[in-house]
Amino acid sequence: MTTHRRLLVIAFSCLGGSLASASFGQPAPGKAAALPSKATYQVDAKKSRFIVETETTGLSAMFAHDHKIGVRDFTGQATFMRDNAKGVSLTLTVQASSLYLLGENNIGERQSIESALREDVLETAKYPQIVFTSRNVTSERRGDGTFDVRLTGDLKLHGVKKQITIPARVSLDNGTLHAIGVIELRQTDFKITPFSFVSGSVGIRDIVTLSFDIVATQPQT
Repeated sequence: MTTHRRLLVIAFSCLGGSLASASFGQPAPGKAAALPSKATYQVDAKKSRFIVETETTGLSAMFAHDHKIGVRDFTGQATFMRDNAKGVSLTLTVQASSLYLLGENNIGERQSIESALREDVLETAKYPQIVFTSRNVTSERRGDGTFDVRLTGDLKLHGVKKQITIPARVSLDNGTLHAIGVIELRQTDFKITPFSFVSGSVGIRDIVTLSFDIVATQPQT
């Protein structure tokens, strides 16, 4: 089983876990529903998480290792309409320069890879933001009260806007909205040249895997 397939299996097997197990829009036993017909939530960057998984390829890939990349700076807004999962929408803006390498203890190597990621791969000086805006939502209610949601929308990355569909498990608990899922992206679809090193004998595969755990809360009034 490839690295990407293992990641997909592990990530989706966890979707029924602690964060996704909360009921979606259902009141606790003995309590009346207190949700408005439509609510707006702000993405909490400190509680949310994005991880990009890359996989090496090439004749010397056995001497290299795959990388995990995190995201520090992002903002977003989600809407939720009670008893209608199709009322869910999401806009998300990531500052491209905030991507950083995870799990690399060698400071020199980490700085080198992060510099290449920003300057050569994402070209953050020219394309400072990565933006997703949902346009359409389909959903299927699960027995535990959560929803399997598919958000179709526009992803603007590296100056290219492309329609993608993001699968997610969505739940709502005590005024907090959670969306968890995994998606694969092809770099060349966004005119990104997959990074290579060691004189081109080792490279990064075109397809990368993005896993996300979005936490959004209602603004304090």
